[in-house]
Amino acid sequence: MGQLLDDLNNEKPSELRQRSQDSLNWFRNNLRQIRVRSQSLLDEVGPTTTRVEMGKLYMFFYDAKTKAKLPYWDYFPLCIPIKRYDTGFMGLNLHYLPPRYRIRLLDALYTNVEDGGFDINYKMVQSVGAYRWAKPCVKQYLNGYFDSYIKEVEPKYWDMVSMLPTTKFNINANTVYAESMRKI
Repeated sequence: MGQLLDDLNNEKPSELRQRSQDSLNWFRNNLRQIRVRSQSLLDEVGPTTTRVEMGKLYMFFYDAKTKAKLPYWDYFPLCIPIKRYDTGFMGLNLHYLPPRYRIRLLDALYTNVEDGGFDINYKMVQSVGAYRWAKPCVKQYLNGYFDSYIKEVEPKYWDMVSMLPTTKFNINANTVYAESMRKI
């Protein structure tokens, strides 16, 4: 078992409750910063960038271009970009996995942390067996369809944020989780 899973298994119930409370507090504080209309954001903080760094963890609201054709999609991705395109990026949206499998994926990814981000790319996801949990999470995000600015999640919060119930699918999340498990 990996270090993250060992740490969680060795925590006392009171420590787990505190971790859960810390997660919710972090989310409440940061959600206010994420969901801001573009004009008021520009008025308050000035220009923003949509350029993301590969391997970091981000949260944002996203209005999928092809949502009418998709069987399901996530309006609030929790995403690790792994490949850049001129039109956007490809990333791992952790919300496509049930929470316990998100931890398994993060645990595998923690073996490749470098400079405050995961040292991972699309080829690794396709070929490394330890990353099999990532396969249903690979999604493409196009510039121009972000419905908020992009908020980076600091590394110290990765495990907490990944466990929060923040999925915003257009259908029941359990249906998405079942399909993801079939893909794995």
